[in-house]
Amino acid sequence: MTIAVAFLQPGWADWEVGGVLALLREHLKVQIEIATPTGDPETSIGGVLAAADYRFDDPVLSDADAYILIGSDEWAKGENPAISALIRQAFADGKPVAGICAGTTALAHAGLFEGRKHTSNGAEWLAEQVPGYAGADHYVDSAKAVVDGKLVSASGLAPVTFAAAVARLIAPEAEEMIAGYVAMFAKEFSEA
Repeated sequence: MTIAVAFLQPGWADWEVGGVLALLREHLKVQIEIATPTGDPETSIGGVLAAADYRFDDPVLSDADAYILIGSDEWAKGENPAISALIRQAFADGKPVAGICAGTTALAHAGLFEGRKHTSNGAEWLAEQVPGYAGADHYVDSAKAVVDGKLVSASGLAPVTFAAAVARLIAPEAEEMIAGYVAMFAKEFSEA
């Protein structure tokens, strides 16, 4: 069974996590595990309390198959060395690593954007949060998630394409279902 770890900081963004975790768990039968900084429950922007399975520095996290960093203003407060080391090694091992909104700052701190296409909440915003990060010249101004190999990045306004991109890396054989998921949400914007 595939195991995906979602990293939730205090004030995690509800709309960024709901789609990706529901798609992975309900439709692709991925086991979802939650990590928080201390292993204690964390409350979202909208007031949802999420229980945690692990703390950020728990060694067992290296056994997961995929890593998803959900946006929160806490990510922008600086690098978390345990997360940087974990996702750097996971990516080197060929595992999918994904960040959305301020979760992309952790990817930048870990050096994962060096030589890779990526996006975030804006090129200037990311450069302000992680000054001099490696790979800034590969930034893509995109309203949708950007994929480069096993790396997914997205702005906080792209939760559907983020969910689909992560799902495609974990279960490429489910493309028809994933495309249907994206099309279902796209209806909201295509109908008059």
